[in-house]
Amino acid sequence: MTEAIFGIIGVLIGSFVPWFQTYWLEKRATRKSARYLAIRIVCVLDEYLEKCGDVVYDNGLSYGQRNADGCLEAQVKSPGAPVYPEDVDWKSIDHELMYRILSLPSEVEAAERLISSTHEISDPPDFKVWFDERAYWYCSFGLTAYKLVGDICDKYEIKKKTYNNWNPHEDLVNRLNVVNARRQKRMEGDAKFVESFLGTSGNT
Repeated sequence: MTEAIFGIIGVLIGSFVPWFQTYWLEKRATRKSARYLAIRIVCVLDEYLEKCGDVVYDNGLSYGQRNADGCLEAQVKSPGAPVYPEDVDWKSIDHELMYRILSLPSEVEAAERLISSTHEISDPPDFKVWFDERAYWYCSFGLTAYKLVGDICDKYEIKKKTYNNWNPHEDLVNRLNVVNARRQKRMEGDAKFVESFLGTSGNT
């Protein structure tokens, strides 16, 4: 009886050891893939954050001068959506982080359509509405990228990039508050105009 029990235990151990070795190796490979992906994404988002900052502080002047028509003109091309590497295993990373990373490009593309439509109703020579809309969205995307980088670095123990003469979070938050205040004031003014116009039309 004792020999039978030891025999069963031996069989179980013999089955468990290979299974555990396979599990451990797969787990190790997944962690390695996740960290590799995380480093690649952090590099993409760090660069994207800086490009967002360039857009936000674009005042439309070239060496302090307007263009030949006396108008403000964008000096920095909008970066659009971040482009991620294709040769990575997305399933290896935390699913919540994966969703946040992969949803950012579609959010940027939607905002770009709004920015483009705003240019059509923004008046020269300053195009204030367009410049503010552009700065508002890229402040938001820069802050999103900054937060994502921080969370990814914390999760996968990656050293965060240091900026010698720039505090991305503080600067973008301050800029966003300024731009959003103008944006909200303009929207309130438009709403009052519409309300006044409808009220006048209703009385005629």
